[in-house]
Amino acid sequence: MIKAILFDFDGVIRQWDESDLWTFESDANVERGTVFEVAFSKELHQPLTRGELKWDEWRKQTEQWLVATHGNLIRPIVKRFFEFEGRIDDDMVTLIEQLPSELLLGILTNNHDKFEDYLARVGLEKHFDKVVNTHRVGVAKPDPESYLTALNYLGVQPSECLFIDDVLTNVEGAESTVSKSPAPRLLRSISPLSSSWFSSLRFEISRALLRLNRTTPGVGV
Repeated sequence: MIKAILFDFDGVIRQWDESDLWTFESDANVERGTVFEVAFSKELHQPLTRGELKWDEWRKQTEQWLVATHGNLIRPIVKRFFEFEGRIDDDMVTLIEQLPSELLLGILTNNHDKFEDYLARVGLEKHFDKVVNTHRVGVAKPDPESYLTALNYLGVQPSECLFIDDVLTNVEGAESTVSKSPAPRLLRSISPLSSSWFSSLRFEISRALLRLNRTTPGVGV
């Protein structure tokens, strides 16, 4: 029986599809993706998601690296990049609101020390029973310990949890965690890698609801 749904946040609930996010660099004659490449390099982003760097330090070090290679003209571009906050996916929020109260809902996100404040500010905190920010627990996806920590917080077994993530390596990490558990259990996972991912998500959630012997308007297939 499915007792919980564990959501990734970025790429699932929050989308990064503002047109300016991918054009403002080229408008300034800087190669597209320059700031992203540095900010999300393993040298900077991985320590951030493990709690070894705070958001302000992450931003500062990103700027320092870029100034060293591009000069001071890059500073306003870095500032603009870090001002982006993404877009909450209204369809996902509607779906979450339609889920039955019997289901435990959680977030497992590779994020930073300002994430919880953001979640409260946009009014989403109330929708989730547990929020597991890897910055707080010191281990990030796809490390098996991150999934086990989230499952422990929710108080469920892998076979009782539907896991949803848009990054394939994170989905594979979840599946690997299950395969290494003492008793083989299934942690269902979905990766939104195509235009049909949302339909697949609704289908999997509908299957979970069927296991609860009830239906919810707007969620069922």
